[in-house]
Amino acid sequence: MQRTNQRWFVGIILLLCLLALPVGLLSHKSAPKASADTDFDANPFSMKFKDHIQVLRLTGMIQDRQESTFFGSGDSASAVLKSLRKAGKDNHIKAILLRINSPGGTVPASQELSDEIIELRSKNKPVVVSMGDLAASGGYYISSAADTIVAEPGTLTGSIGVILSSLNMKGLGDKLGVAPEVIKSGKFKDIASPYRPMTPEDRAILQELIFDSYDQFVSAVAKGRKMKVEDVKKIADGRIYSGRQALKIGLVDKLGGYDTAIDTLQALCKDRYHLKENLPVDDGGSDYFLTSLFESSARYVNPKSELSQDTLLKSIMPEFFQSQFYRQPLWIMQ
Repeated sequence: MQRTNQRWFVGIILLLCLLALPVGLLSHKSAPKASADTDFDANPFSMKFKDHIQVLRLTGMIQDRQESTFFGSGDSASAVLKSLRKAGKDNHIKAILLRINSPGGTVPASQELSDEIIELRSKNKPVVVSMGDLAASGGYYISSAADTIVAEPGTLTGSIGVILSSLNMKGLGDKLGVAPEVIKSGKFKDIASPYRPMTPEDRAILQELIFDSYDQFVSAVAKGRKMKVEDVKKIADGRIYSGRQALKIGLVDKLGGYDTAIDTLQALCKDRYHLKENLPVDDGGSDYFLTSLFESSARYVNPKSELSQDTLLKSIMPEFFQSQFYRQPLWIMQ
């Protein structure tokens, strides 16, 4: 009986996938035709074969975690990194607008995205960052690699610094009569363990790690923003700034939203490629569902597999719909 219910459930999911295809295609077909002087193309599929600007969105925690969900995860750090790499190989993508709304994330993931933006710029492809509500810490690390940064006056940004957080639960364990049994190969293998107090040696090692990561952050900002390291350190004490404050101290270039960022990028493209008219813009949001469906649907549902309904739901639902706790990375830019 349970296997029959699973087959019915899988069948319903597949039917919804099939129904989504004609609806999506019809919506693109019925869209009004773009005029010659517009920035946008009515057919995102045909735009893949002409020169255009690609819009990417980076949202949430920046960490190296591959997310594949039925509803799409094109704004995760892993997905954006993959898209940046594709953009570097696609001759039709002439520029990137990166829309960032992130509080930060892990050091290596932020550095990898920053490196990819630098690689794009080395291929003569301009990159403009448009900051949303928040583009702080790791979000700013990535932004500093762009040609131009555009922020709203009320955007929260900056927070240039690195933090390592840990809890000490030994007191609570003592009250409950809970004691850890640890077997380790070296005295520092359980460094930052919540089950014992931090020793002065532990603290010194971790502080050195934080300072080294901080120096890397400051150097990256100084290089990207064409500032002196000493000047960056004066404003890199971990505090956040509004977009308007950030403009005054040189952390952003211009105040405005998405449209301002697009106009800025169009101007860069005209100058870079000697164009007279604007390039079409592939925002990517409207056809992401269909794209992900074509590229990834085979991974989501296998009628022959012994999946419980709970497992199947987790495989197709985005993580923010799933009620569970997530492990926070130890070493983050925040």
